[in-house]
Amino acid sequence: MLYQPVVKEALETFGYLKNFDIAVSTARLNDILLEKYGSGNDILMKPLMYHREFPSTEWINDYQYENNNLTKEQNKEATLLIRNYLSELSKFYIKENIGEFFKKKNNFYTGAVNEYNKQIPSGFINAMEMFYGEGFNGYTILVSPIMMWLISENEGRGIATEVILKSGKKNIYEIASPFVKVEKPGQFGYDNQFQARFLSVHEFGHSFVNRQVYKHTDQLHKFKDLFEKSNLKETMIKTGGYEDYQTCVAEHLVRLGEIQTAKIQKDFERAKRLKDYHIKNNFIFLPQLNEKIKEYNANRTKYKTFADFVPRLLEIFENSSVRFINNELDTIQK
Repeated sequence: MLYQPVVKEALETFGYLKNFDIAVSTARLNDILLEKYGSGNDILMKPLMYHREFPSTEWINDYQYENNNLTKEQNKEATLLIRNYLSELSKFYIKENIGEFFKKKNNFYTGAVNEYNKQIPSGFINAMEMFYGEGFNGYTILVSPIMMWLISENEGRGIATEVILKSGKKNIYEIASPFVKVEKPGQFGYDNQFQARFLSVHEFGHSFVNRQVYKHTDQLHKFKDLFEKSNLKETMIKTGGYEDYQTCVAEHLVRLGEIQTAKIQKDFERAKRLKDYHIKNNFIFLPQLNEKIKEYNANRTKYKTFADFVPRLLEIFENSSVRFINNELDTIQK
């Protein structure tokens, strides 16, 4: 990855470890998570955030893997698998002195943080809290120049996660891959305003939205069937690896939140660009959601939080049809 210098240097420095036990264990863990539990490697960010920074072997709080598509026993199995892996990873970090590599790259990481900070909109967290009607204890964006990512058209990868502290308060996080190719000194991979703003609001949005969707899955019986029988499932997998109907709904609502946040900030150009961008990427229910959310915005005395209004938004998905879904997708793809 010539345009990701930290990745390139890490591969050169640690390439000799590719057949070590930890490398094999990492590959095996990813295979098991995907094949047995239906999860990608992004879910490892949550236990990593629950774990104190290496070389510590301690945890901030009790970590539990949770996937509402799995049984209680399966979630316990996955939790134990991940906790054991992180224990081995911590030992590996100490033995191979991995921390020294990151100390040497400190200036690059500082440059990446500063570059990202220049892109994000001032006050966007306040705007999000205003729209959703709630907030969290802390909001942190973590740049990850070492996250391998095939950069094309300034598209990046963001991962959302959260940590519940022993106090019961919740901190939420976005982990961001680079989305700009580093081609000369002074570049750090994050110099694109639209992508930085999109990822920041989007990934934080998941902490506001996801649990509300999962709480109301009983309202989505018909849509579950529509998702499978229409062309939507195949399209969502190609769009972003969104394989189930709950994720499809959550991704729509998070994008709705991005647009509304931009409007609250009176950044109407960004709101329009986001709407066009997402519809082009097959989020076909956004026009209806944007129309429906006007009722929420006009009745905040009745609907004090976004959570209060989610059941009304879910009606849009539940009252759809295979014909509507396929026609909308065909129109976008023409």
